Amino acid sequence: MNLCGRSFGNAIAFFLSLLSTVLVLSCSSGNPEIKSTLVQVLRVEGSNGAFAERLSIFVFFDDTDGPADFGSITVTHDDSGLSWTISSDEVMVRLRGKERWAGSNALAGPADAPLPKGEYTIAVQDLAGNEAVTKFTLPTPDFPARSPYRLSFLRGRWTLERNPDAGDFGNVWFLLFDGEDRLVNSWKVPDAGKTAQEGPIQTLSAVAPSAVTAQCYIENKAGTAGVLLKSVAIN
Repeated sequence: MNLCGRSFGNAIAFFLSLLSTVLVLSCSSGNPEIKSTLVQVLRVEGSNGAFAERLSIFVFFDDTDGPADFGSITVTHDDSGLSWTISSDEVMVRLRGKERWAGSNALAGPADAPLPKGEYTIAVQDLAGNEAVTKFTLPTPDFPARSPYRLSFLRGRWTLERNPDAGDFGNVWFLLFDGEDRLVNSWKVPDAGKTAQEGPIQTLSAVAPSAVTAQCYIENKAGTAGVLLKSVAIN
């Protein structure tokens, strides 16, 4: 199964880089030992307003031969056999303190179908073929029926409106892009406890002077799910 690309992968990759430094692993050899995993279900809004699901998997593991001895991570849905393999060329790494988390945030179901529920197996393999295995049950967050927030720009101001059925999706970031569709920065929206918030575009220009478009990323309180809205022009 191919990994999803496009601006979604870049946007979420940039968001994750706020929490950690994103690197690319190089290749070498070892005995992996899985310490912990981080699993999230993401919903991504397309240009037509429809949402597609993505699976985000990151694994914290040790290897006696060091991080260069990474071969691949394979994620398999136990009942259906559906699987994704994250190679050393595709893997992302998040550094949290001294912890190194490897994985991907853009695993898509066939034809963008919803991810199958149930148990999954994660297998981390080194270059010598040694393998460590763990399992997880796919989170089943209560996604709202429609977008939890709506972002708009008008007359030099931004407006963020919370939908009544947003549930516990309340942690909001603006991801800011330049004219080449490159992510240049992000901004965490303060939680004012209001249905609608607004502010001057200068707030965003101060952290990303070259930004011309923005995407809104909303995460639930548990951190098990997120929603990425489509791009909006800043004007």
